[in-house]
Amino acid sequence: MDNNITENLSFNQQQYMETIFSLCMAHEHAHVKSIAESLNISMPSVTEALQGLAKMELINYKARKAVTMTEQGWQIGKELHVRHKVFAKFFNDVLGLETEHSEKMACNIEHVIDDKVRERLSDFIQFIDESGESCAKLLEEFKNRYK
Repeated sequence: MDNNITENLSFNQQQYMETIFSLCMAHEHAHVKSIAESLNISMPSVTEALQGLAKMELINYKARKAVTMTEQGWQIGKELHVRHKVFAKFFNDVLGLETEHSEKMACNIEHVIDDKVRERLSDFIQFIDESGESCAKLLEEFKNRYK
């Protein structure tokens, strides 16, 4: 994927893209009301943001119609979703943070991290998962020591 477009999106635009992606995964489309509820913001604010994303050709949006993602928008949403999962897993499984806190931090950090760091972190998590009992004992000791 061309990451230049992801890097050129503002934090808020990335949040919209990830939210729309999640809703489209669940329902094949999104609505202004469901986006507003997910992000806890007003419907007029959502409408304004959707108009901007539509101009960038990342989503398909028309007033009072379901919102869908373009091919490029789908790729961006998917990338943001993967980033979120990697960070949430790291914060929760490796660092031992509570799930809710891990999710919140993942949501914030995923928008400022680049692919190289995300891929390296993902490789690290996979390495830990595959390392077996000795690594699992170390992680458990770490979690217990630094609660």
